[in-house]
Amino acid sequence: MKKLKILVISGFLGAGKTTFIKEMVRCTKREYVIFENEFGDVNIDGEILRNNSEEMNRNMENGIEREDVELNVWELTSGCACCSTKADFISSLLVIDNTLNPDFLIVEPSGIAILSNILNNVANASYERIKIFPPITIVDARTYFKYRNKYAEIFMDQVKKAAHIQLSKTENMTDDEINLIYEDIKAVNQNAHIHTADYHNQSMDYWNSLFSGELLKTGNSDLIDVKNKMQNVTYKNSYADNPAILVSFLDKLILGYYGDINRAKGVFKAFSCNMHFDVADTSYNIAILKDNAPNNAVFIGNQIDKELLIRELDEMRNLK
Repeated sequence: MKKLKILVISGFLGAGKTTFIKEMVRCTKREYVIFENEFGDVNIDGEILRNNSEEMNRNMENGIEREDVELNVWELTSGCACCSTKADFISSLLVIDNTLNPDFLIVEPSGIAILSNILNNVANASYERIKIFPPITIVDARTYFKYRNKYAEIFMDQVKKAAHIQLSKTENMTDDEINLIYEDIKAVNQNAHIHTADYHNQSMDYWNSLFSGELLKTGNSDLIDVKNKMQNVTYKNSYADNPAILVSFLDKLILGYYGDINRAKGVFKAFSCNMHFDVADTSYNIAILKDNAPNNAVFIGNQIDKELLIRELDEMRNLK
């Protein structure tokens, strides 16, 4: 039975978690879902990660080998994954497993999340198909001692509970300064693997060690063939003149008219409002938004008739 393999990557505000994840995806060329949780109403890092797939594919065109990178970003911005939305957090893990089925799920909590609570929530999911890797904490070496004292409860919890600690932003620091941080971390977390070298362009052995040796594909891999992976279709500037047109479209979608679509969400701009829709399996809901929002939509499933789906979305947009 294939398990949902989860790696939690924490780090205080500004530590460089998103930059680290981008480099990890670029170097390892595996399929990830990023479970992005921000403290606020708008998930900026999620958009950066989502756009990163296109950027990496463009940058790799001149290399020896070019591989497309699958990168889905699952957003939770209504609260903190470690506290007020525990039920939503666990529910999202199960939906990701059942719909996207990634090689690995990366949980990137808010910079002010308490890592021990995050780990407890994942461990308490009571789901036998979940496997948790030892967590990673990214530490901005330049602000280590400042935040160690100023935000001790959160910052030091992230340091104490991490199995791997990667120092970031060390390029302008001396060896003595880096060693001082290393010794201080070792004093509070004797068992942690502390990585002081720049993680950019590290060998596969480095990345594989962060995944307990399970990052490399083997002949006995239980990974699903890429042909059977879930598809992800994104449509920008989605438009439906009124709710009735959107309802008709969603009815066709859940009946399988466009293929086996398990999950879809986004915003359709209408003549006088914006409509947010959310599809899960064979049910959906629509909400009228009071404020403007980017009118984009994403559709996730297996064997999606992408040509038909996009053609009908274009027709809906051309009706305005």
